[in-house]
Amino acid sequence: MVTIKKICLLISLSLITLAKAYALEVVASVSQNPSVINESIDLIVTVDDKVDSSIFNFKVLENNFRVLGTSVSQQTRMVNFDTTRETRFTTRLIPKAAGTFTIPAFSYKGASSTPIKLQVVGKNAQQTAAQDQDIYIEAELSAESVWLQQQVSYTAKLFIGVNLNSGSLTQPEIAGALVEQQGKDKENETLVNGRRYRVIERTYLITPQRSGEFVIDGPLFQGEVVDGRRSQFFFNQTKTITRTGPSLTLDVKPIPDNYAGHWLPSELVMLNDEISPPQQEYPVGEPITRTITLSALNVSAEQLPELQVEYPSSFKVYPDQAQTHTSARNNQVIAQRIETAAIVPSKTGEFILPEIKLTWWNTTREKMETTTVAEQKIKVVANPNQQVVTPVAGHNTEAIECIDVAEDDKTDASTTTTPTPTNNNQSIWSNIYVLGLIALTIVSWLLTLWIWLAKKKSAPAKTSIENNNGRDEKLAWQQLLKSLKNNDASDIRSKLQVWLNLLLQTEHNLVLAKLVNKIADKTVAEQLAAMEASRYSKQPSSWSSDQLKHALTKVRNQYLVKQQPQLNKLNP
Repeated sequence: MVTIKKICLLISLSLITLAKAYALEVVASVSQNPSVINESIDLIVTVDDKVDSSIFNFKVLENNFRVLGTSVSQQTRMVNFDTTRETRFTTRLIPKAAGTFTIPAFSYKGASSTPIKLQVVGKNAQQTAAQDQDIYIEAELSAESVWLQQQVSYTAKLFIGVNLNSGSLTQPEIAGALVEQQGKDKENETLVNGRRYRVIERTYLITPQRSGEFVIDGPLFQGEVVDGRRSQFFFNQTKTITRTGPSLTLDVKPIPDNYAGHWLPSELVMLNDEISPPQQEYPVGEPITRTITLSALNVSAEQLPELQVEYPSSFKVYPDQAQTHTSARNNQVIAQRIETAAIVPSKTGEFILPEIKLTWWNTTREKMETTTVAEQKIKVVANPNQQVVTPVAGHNTEAIECIDVAEDDKTDASTTTTPTPTNNNQSIWSNIYVLGLIALTIVSWLLTLWIWLAKKKSAPAKTSIENNNGRDEKLAWQQLLKSLKNNDASDIRSKLQVWLNLLLQTEHNLVLAKLVNKIADKTVAEQLAAMEASRYSKQPSSWSSDQLKHALTKVRNQYLVKQQPQLNKLNP
């Protein structure tokens, strides 16, 4: 009987222990109740077990609070072989308005916390006065109503009146919009009701992507300030402080129903067309650089459309990659898109570059407008350094090629005719003619042998000349590489002309245009045109010499391989 009682007792104790082990408990509490509007409090939820960090969804609190983030910690204890585990969730909240709010229950495996009624009170006049605040934030918008995808400036000012140890400021938050900081922080000092403050000013650009009315939650500041009232071992203690900026409302208007084309809302849109080099006439085959710049106020550079540009069929067009950038001037954001192309005429005559039109929405006048680049006339004349081959009648007149003509290639077009003997002594003259040919052949052979022997004797001197030319070419190439590395367009042009003359072993010092035509490399021509555009353009250009360097290296390798000595073929 005693043994049975002991067994029953042990079973009861085991069941009680198991019940304790599986009786989960979820407890929720707040660090401050009542709390103050726009000041942070901590919501602490504990579970007496080791649980996953994602079991609770604290986003349900976002209607009445700003949820700043959640930290999770776990703890395990063992006392007299009794093991306890605990998981703690700490979520920082900032009440958005004054009033009484209910923090709902949080449940896990049948266990739930008790709902919390939180009272949020506003600050009294003494607390809200700027001179009595150690740290506070002010915020303002450049416009309270904008059009869809029209940028608006949001300026936040952080006033610091105490000794700040460290801190961080987040950006404002708004649904359905892109937010990015503009420029760097501005810092100054000011007096507010006799109290000196250090002011940090930060500007953001907000680009709404949806229409409607939106609330912009102000930026959040969290920092450590020195608490002079508390000290330990002669060292001041710090305390954590949290501040939020005021919430602002932004009205975003949709695209008008009567608008057609690429949506571009702006106060001002401009198109600038530039031809380089500027001159009255352009030779056939010489590249012309055309730069079209699109500028707009208070829009992002990504919002600027690609321009639709048409050219006559007799022009070959080599467009460069478009460049976009944004700058700030006089509290205005200026976005620019720069499109550059090298256009090469292949015919003589007068040609018209058609006008360019761009439709945009004037946000000031609230109506659709069109910006236009007027058509331009281009007069193309014959190139004195090139010959235009006129097509034969009846053939395709569109394929007109520009061919370089060297002075050494010109030949006499006259022909010599040999009269045919008609008298009776034709056979005698034929024999004499044959003998003369044989004698001429023998003399020519002897002359060739003498020339070959002379060349053989002078071969070392020729090799020495070739070696000198090779050394000069290498030196010129190294100097050109330095100019390419420095990205100096003017120096690149002069060094390139010297190097190409040495590489091609020209008899006369040819100009750069002729040298470029001789190597006939498309990439080199395009990059040189882009380089010229960067030199003469009124707008800033970010041309880089990397692609030109790569193309010139390829050309050099090809020509050096061609110049390598090869075995002469044996004549039978």
